[in-house]
Amino acid sequence: MKFRRLAVLLMLLLAPAMGLSDDGDDITDQKDELEKIQDEVDKSRYKLDSLKNTEINVRGRIAENDQKIASNRKVINRLSSQQRGLRDQISEAKGTLQDRQDKLEFARRRYLGNLRELYLAARQPAGIVPDRPNLELELNRQIVYLTAVAGFESGNVDLAVSYLGQANQRKDELSGEDRRITKLKKKKETSSALEQSRKEKREKHLDILRRKRAAESDRILTLEQAAREIETIIARLEQERRRELEAAGDDADRPSIFATFKGQLRSPFRGKVVVPYGRRVDQVTNLKSFSPGITIEGRPGRPVVAVATGEIAYVGSLRGYGNFVIINHDDQYYTTYGGLGTPVVVEGQFVATGDQLAPSGEAGQVKFEIRKGRQPEDPVKWIRIDSF
Repeated sequence: MKFRRLAVLLMLLLAPAMGLSDDGDDITDQKDELEKIQDEVDKSRYKLDSLKNTEINVRGRIAENDQKIASNRKVINRLSSQQRGLRDQISEAKGTLQDRQDKLEFARRRYLGNLRELYLAARQPAGIVPDRPNLELELNRQIVYLTAVAGFESGNVDLAVSYLGQANQRKDELSGEDRRITKLKKKKETSSALEQSRKEKREKHLDILRRKRAAESDRILTLEQAAREIETIIARLEQERRRELEAAGDDADRPSIFATFKGQLRSPFRGKVVVPYGRRVDQVTNLKSFSPGITIEGRPGRPVVAVATGEIAYVGSLRGYGNFVIINHDDQYYTTYGGLGTPVVVEGQFVATGDQLAPSGEAGQVKFEIRKGRQPEDPVKWIRIDSF
């Protein structure tokens, strides 16, 4: 109801400027226009609902990204804790390994020292010294003792070697586990970074959707209301022209000279067509809309010219179109030019093909339409391609 009241208010405000009469036909026409506006409002609300659903879907995907990122962080923290414990154990294992290497080295030195003593004792000359009759017995006892000590130290060396091997094996096992955890941690960090990148892209998409949703209602209503205004202006001009022709006794249904120029018109503005004629789908929002003309993008300030001879029927400003000019061509076809700078023509002025109407506006985008009465035509089918 709010949109319906707004539409009615707009039409009432526009009525004086459009020269509406109190005739029954005009009232019927205005009712038809209001019904069309309401249809457009309903379509706009449907589009906004669609955009809102898309936004909800994107927010859900962002929440999934957050959940995956949080899960990965928990795993990374757990692996980091395990890794810190492992590295403490590796450090301890390295200390144990170094201690056992030192003990092995000490045992080897003692063993070699005992072997040296045994070797020297075994080389003592045989025989009995008069003043030391028990020398041979002592030497034998010494050899037996040194042999036993050497055997004991040999066992110590073997034991130290065994302990050293165990310590080295333990260190290798811990180092292997550390490498495995490092690999798992790196994998989770990569996954988390990928999810973060996806989240950032979706957040950008969400921001675009929000801005689109915020602007969609005003944009659609503004442009389509402007189109209604244009149709109403043209309808008024047609009625006035037909009345003038009938009063003058001319044939209102005479053949159109303008129609013979189809495919031969020059472009009103040098540039590139960025919005084509007809229905199109927004690449971001997937919303459908209809363009009754084309938008040509070129250098701001470049001249916008008449595509054919005619009379300036309207000069003014329309919301969504900016400064705006309508040219009447033989009372049957009309060309419209929007997005202009300050017009250099006035209503009632006769212009020839190529005459400047105005410079293009600051945006450098000119909206151009061709209409047969109220019915829009595809301008690309009328304009020479090489003239853009």
